[in-house]
Amino acid sequence: MALAGVMLGCMAPGAWADGTWPVKPIRFVIPQAAGSSNDVLARTLADQLARELKQPVVVENKPGANGSLAASFLLSQPGDGYTMFMAGVSNLSWNPYLYGNLSYDPARDFEGVAVFADTPFVSIVSPRLGVKSFVQFKELVQKNPGKYTYASAGVGNSTHLATELIKKKVGLQMEHAPFNGAGSTTSVMAGDTPFMTTPPGGVSEMIKSGKLVAVAVTGEQRLKAFPDVPTYKELGYDIAVPGWYSIVMKKGTDPQIVKKLNQAVNQALQTPDVKARMLAQSLEAVISQPSDVKAYMERDSKGWGALINELGIKQ
Repeated sequence: MALAGVMLGCMAPGAWADGTWPVKPIRFVIPQAAGSSNDVLARTLADQLARELKQPVVVENKPGANGSLAASFLLSQPGDGYTMFMAGVSNLSWNPYLYGNLSYDPARDFEGVAVFADTPFVSIVSPRLGVKSFVQFKELVQKNPGKYTYASAGVGNSTHLATELIKKKVGLQMEHAPFNGAGSTTSVMAGDTPFMTTPPGGVSEMIKSGKLVAVAVTGEQRLKAFPDVPTYKELGYDIAVPGWYSIVMKKGTDPQIVKKLNQAVNQALQTPDVKARMLAQSLEAVISQPSDVKAYMERDSKGWGALINELGIKQ
């Protein structure tokens, strides 16, 4: 048995062999810490993919450098279909504009498998601020330009760029306070950095309990979880923020493996368990083809690269 395991582990990268892939556990690398909303999403999908593929799908958390550590790890592995990376819009579309010495090139190094989810964003304020709506928040900030700060999960993160877009469209002057991990929402609750725009999955319970106040959401419609919170569009602002998640593998992975995994992801998204968990996180499932990863990546690279350059935040 041990010899058989060694032989399977030594299959040539990208080998489809007799079409029996997968024959061993698959590593699912994510660029966020354990316990984050993205971690919950990854584990939900991993559990169902394991059922679809008849092999364990093991989530491995490799946070840091806006996804660059996780991406570098993927590229250090064989392109044999046994390591996949949960890459978001920031990892694929924005990092090339943010980092002058990025360790990877999304177009050159990755094989798109599937775009599987999209999330709206919700703007939250601290209860200590004493405002109940975005209009009130806007008036407060505009009366006190430069006095207030906003939190994000890091420079160049979607939570950073989303608020910069809001500042630009609405006409707000606020200073940026980047954090790592959950420290951003803790800071908003305490009122130290009283504003943030973030995916709702990680803050829904805090909003429901009154620890945070939701004042507006991106997207075309209100969230089912917060039907009383208006969209930015309703408030008169054209603010759309991409929040999609994808799965990629190392370039050169066998196309048949990519196709089989894409089919498994699409099937997993239609199961009651995954649907329920995604709904709980205000996520929209996306049924896609492998080519959609490149299309999404190119669309949001062009659209947001100019904002990143304007902000002058390249590192």
